[in-house]
Amino acid sequence: MFKLKFSVFFFIFVLFVSCSKETIKNSTIKEKSLELQVQETYKEGMDALDSGDALYAAKKFNEAELLFPQANSAPQSALMAAYSYYTQDYYGDAIAELQRFLKVYPTSKDLGYVYYLLAICYYEQIVDEKKDLQSIINAKKNFNLKIIQILNMQSMQNLK
Repeated sequence: MFKLKFSVFFFIFVLFVSCSKETIKNSTIKEKSLELQVQETYKEGMDALDSGDALYAAKKFNEAELLFPQANSAPQSALMAAYSYYTQDYYGDAIAELQRFLKVYPTSKDLGYVYYLLAICYYEQIVDEKKDLQSIINAKKNFNLKIIQILNMQSMQNLK
């Protein structure tokens, strides 16, 4: 009985002593600034677009926009995502991105390009002008919006 108590006591003592000698390691996590992450992600998207991987590029541009939506580069990232889809003839995805851009950034300085790219996406989807009238109507509407915008800009410049 004494041996059993002694061995239990000894086991508990060794357990406590071995745990108390462990040094506490301080670990620090080094994080990149949010702006640096946005720039790196945008650059990855540009590299992917240059190499021809439009889907990965669009994903990276959308990621750059989501990382820091208040940044000046956020509208440019959204536009580049739409352009990435357009370059590989993913017109449906490009149109969806451009329509989202119009909702999120209605006062962007790049609205002219947005309407132009939207019209081109609709125009390039025309298969047969006698059968597919909706694409023609959508393309004409967006080209007319672009023309109106140009005329408004010219009249504003004339007023100055």
